[in-house]
Amino acid sequence: MKTIFTESSPKPETDAVAVRRLLAEAVESLGQLVADHVRLARVELATDVRIYATATGSVAVAALLLTIGYLLAAVAAALALARSVGTPAAFGLVAAFHLLVGVICVGAASSRVRRTKVLRETAAEARRSVRALARPSERPVS
Repeated sequence: MKTIFTESSPKPETDAVAVRRLLAEAVESLGQLVADHVRLARVELATDVRIYATATGSVAVAALLLTIGYLLAAVAAALALARSVGTPAAFGLVAAFHLLVGVICVGAASSRVRRTKVLRETAAEARRSVRALARPSERPVS
C-alpha cells in the first residue's frame, strides 16, 4: 500500500482526499482479491472435473465387467442345471473372476471420489480472506 503523507511533500493532502484515495485503493484491492478467487476456482474446478471424469470412466468399465460377470454366472448356472459337472465350472470361474475385478474397480473409483473435495483450495482461500477482512489490521497507521 502507498504512503499518502510524506515529510518531503510541500503541501499535505486534505483528509477527505486521503480517505477517498484509501477507499479507492481498498475497492481496487478487493476487486483483485475476488478476481484471484475466481481464477483459483476455475483451475481447481477443471482439476476436479478431470478427476471425476476419470472416476466415471472407471465406474463404466467396472459396470461392464460386472455385467459380463453376471451374464457368465447366469450361463454357468443354467449349464450346471442342465449337466451336473463339466463345462459350467469353467464358466463359473470366468464369471467369478469378472465379478471380483468389477467389485475391486468400483471400490477403487468410489474411494477416490470420496477422497476428492470439490474446490478445496478455493474454499480455504475464501475463508482466509473473510477472516482477514473481518479482523482490522492491528498495525499502527503511519
